[in-house]
Amino acid sequence: MSAAVNGTTKLCGVMGDPIGHTLSPVIHNFLAEKLGENLVYVPFHVPAEKLQDAVRGAWALQVQGMNVTIPHKEKIMTALCAVDEDARIIGAVNTLVYSGDGYRGCNTDWIGLRRSLEEAQIEIGGKHVLFLGAGGVANAAAYLCGKKQAASVTILNRTRETARLLAERMGGYFRETVYTFGELADWRSLPREDYLCFQTTPVGMYPHGDRAVIEDPEFYKKLAAAADMIYRPKETLFLKLAKNAGAKTCNGLGMFIWQAAEAFTKFTGRPVPDETGEEAGRMLEKILEKDE
Repeated sequence: MSAAVNGTTKLCGVMGDPIGHTLSPVIHNFLAEKLGENLVYVPFHVPAEKLQDAVRGAWALQVQGMNVTIPHKEKIMTALCAVDEDARIIGAVNTLVYSGDGYRGCNTDWIGLRRSLEEAQIEIGGKHVLFLGAGGVANAAAYLCGKKQAASVTILNRTRETARLLAERMGGYFRETVYTFGELADWRSLPREDYLCFQTTPVGMYPHGDRAVIEDPEFYKKLAAAADMIYRPKETLFLKLAKNAGAKTCNGLGMFIWQAAEAFTKFTGRPVPDETGEEAGRMLEKILEKDE
């Protein structure tokens, strides 16, 4: 916060289950201080059965902005007064903006991911992309792949039906990209060795950084590049295995920073300068180093 909490302080926050791992309060309060916004941002633990009540209660209290994380990004859409076009196609919301009629749902994940991949010099256009997982953040990444005209997207998920629904929905919007699907065990029959792989499951998230959805080293020989949506720990087992196999790697920190910056702008109307976002990234890296 830029000043002591007072009668004009805006309240924002993040809801999820679990929520103890989140660094969203750290980055948003940092941005508020740097940009002179009288705002405080806090975490809210919201179990699935309390989601609708939590949205109504936050709106009644005039909480000005909310971020949404696992496992609520899809189910929360039914509790909103409106959903932006990007979020509607993605099928998941990670940002709620207060209005007089309720909350408007947005998705800033795909914007943060686009910026993160650009910084890591990982291209999507014309590439063959592989997904591990088909949940909320996978929706945003699959949307970005369509917008960037990836050659193909193969979605592998523990539940085949979830992967099918995501592939068919995105394939209906983006005709230039071929979307296919399967189960995680189907990786052994993948024909290529130049995939860009997105790890979109929570497996490997702090404090379980020693786990990966697929741990067989043979899988990682199929990857030219690997991006984990997890930012804590800084290097997951998935990224370590990919790096050992010679793939270019990118963790979820850049995506986290730039999706937060976009959400902050939606909450406050204040754009986040590049140098402020970069400073926030350096601050978060120091925090993440303590996990190692």
